[in-house]
Amino acid sequence: MGPLVRQHLDRRLNQIREVVPTLRPPRGGWIGTLRSALGMSQATFARGMGVTQQTISQLEKRETEGTVTLGALREAARALGGELVYAIVPEHPLGEMLEQRALVIARHRTASVRHTMRLENQETDVDQDARARELAKELLANPKKLW
Repeated sequence: MGPLVRQHLDRRLNQIREVVPTLRPPRGGWIGTLRSALGMSQATFARGMGVTQQTISQLEKRETEGTVTLGALREAARALGGELVYAIVPEHPLGEMLEQRALVIARHRTASVRHTMRLENQETDVDQDARARELAKELLANPKKLW
């Protein structure tokens, strides 16, 4: 993935991050809450989905427990006249995550080299932090090498 695609994705993710708190499911889960708000019983909802009331009860329970499948949520959303929306939203911008990862790897590598040079009595006065930042920039040229 190139930097431009990553920047575009970061812009989209930043917009999503702003609304994430409002997207968290209510205490009873989205299915049960929406069904109740529509004044629909489990039995009525079950008939609309072509399943048993027990299946709906289990579906709502699995949603609140976090064990429901995306497919089941998608079907329930359609039956409630909506659509399932989901996203994986990293806590930090992707570029920032890559920079931090590159710096961790670079510091580890430069520390290893410094340790070896110290053992061989060849330690230099090179600023290790500056060298780590330089190596991190090199690593960022190919993010696949960061993982």
